[in-house]
Amino acid sequence: MFARSPARPLLFGQRHATPGPLHSPGGRLSTRAPGRGAVAGRGRCPCARAGAGFRGPAWKESRGSRVLVCMATLGLIGSGHIGSTLARLAVDAGLDVVLSNSRGPETLSELVAELGPRARAGTAEEAAAAGDWVVVTIPLKAYQQVPVEPLAGKTVIDTNNYYPDRDGKFPALDSGETTSSELLQRHLKRSQVVKAFNNIYFKHLAALPRPAGAADRTALPIAGDDATAKVNAAELINTLGFDTVDAGPLAEGWRFEPGTPVYGTPYTEKSTSHFVDVPAGPAAADRIAEDLAAAKH
Repeated sequence: MFARSPARPLLFGQRHATPGPLHSPGGRLSTRAPGRGAVAGRGRCPCARAGAGFRGPAWKESRGSRVLVCMATLGLIGSGHIGSTLARLAVDAGLDVVLSNSRGPETLSELVAELGPRARAGTAEEAAAAGDWVVVTIPLKAYQQVPVEPLAGKTVIDTNNYYPDRDGKFPALDSGETTSSELLQRHLKRSQVVKAFNNIYFKHLAALPRPAGAADRTALPIAGDDATAKVNAAELINTLGFDTVDAGPLAEGWRFEPGTPVYGTPYTEKSTSHFVDVPAGPAAADRIAEDLAAAKH
């Protein structure tokens, strides 16, 4: 029932080989590119992707090779457990990050200092404007506070889940009429929303990145209505160290929300509903696809 991923190559157990941030002249990826997000082999430079917001390539010496670096930035609207973990992974993979939260940039000074020179703090509007990808990782009840204009035309990755005790009641979600990511998409009419990172515990997210092609590489599900945006999101996820499984449109995002087989449990050493208490363990794309298919309302 699941569509093939629009990214290269395909899903359901196949290894994702979209490019990381390092490549050599002519749009070919460097076989000597370092770092968790770098992918050895051939591929298309993200800078050349139609509609990309990258600031352009720059030369950099790395392990004796002269490589081109896509000057890509991850913007974060929200810098809690998931947001700060993604920021660490992004910096490790060679991306710049702009963090924001609801309390102001000055409250993020310790995290920025920990992350180093690739990180800076700003307002939500500044993070939205700076990001080539922008992750929205705030409580659902605050989704209408996400800035609209600076996100126009961008891929926006939504990590949200609906927790009524935290967010209050949303009748349209309780009835199954719509999903939380569809609410964000309606708010961001000129952006392309992709749901991702919402089904994995932040400590497991931090522990499981692997190089492309690794036998124990973990897969994360995504959902979205725009095929190009899903390619863009899969490129980021690959750069951070994960494969992707396409669950379909945003309307199918419920398949990896709380209470489903894909929520939390696959990413542990042993299957348990108390996944926060268990060390991380890899989950291959085949496993995630099977659990998506088994999900029930």
